Amino acid sequence: MNFLKLVKMPFSFHEGWDQLDTTHASVVRIFLQLVLPLSLLPPAMLLYAGSHHASAYMINVAPTRWEAVAAVFFIAELITVPLMGILLKQIASTYQIVTDSRRSFLLAAVTAIPMFLSSVGLAIPNMWGMISVIVLGLLLAASVLYHGAFYILKLEDPSGAEVLSAEAFASGALVWALLCAFVLLPLMN
Repeated sequence: MNFLKLVKMPFSFHEGWDQLDTTHASVVRIFLQLVLPLSLLPPAMLLYAGSHHASAYMINVAPTRWEAVAAVFFIAELITVPLMGILLKQIASTYQIVTDSRRSFLLAAVTAIPMFLSSVGLAIPNMWGMISVIVLGLLLAASVLYHGAFYILKLEDPSGAEVLSAEAFASGALVWALLCAFVLLPLMN
């Protein structure tokens, strides 16, 4: 996929979505080529932050603790994206929107991209800078979900995408907050 089109996806109902929709990749292929590789980034960034500037986050624990948290976080990410796909399909069905598992999983996977990429904020040795990048990732994920729900789920009205994405995002944000808490609690003294 063209990087420029990817960057436009949070702000457009068609830019990038048209190209993505023509791929017809299976759930397994989407998982192996998109979710799995990008899921490696947050644990890698956790390990980087833990070994290079943990004191900037006021965390002082053994490297093995960072490794354990990164490993479990990686597994949680791999579970969360498919669960979000199932949730999207379920929410769509409550609004009488017929979609298949592949489309709902694709939407969940693409929505997760800004969150995966926001983990790069952990390279910033400043708590507020890191938080700013992660919040930006969360906002971009909400926008991707909204625009993607309209296009991927073949909705006729953007207001339907707004309602569906708001409901799905509320659930996803709760899971995201729990994952963040999971990272912070074991690392706090």
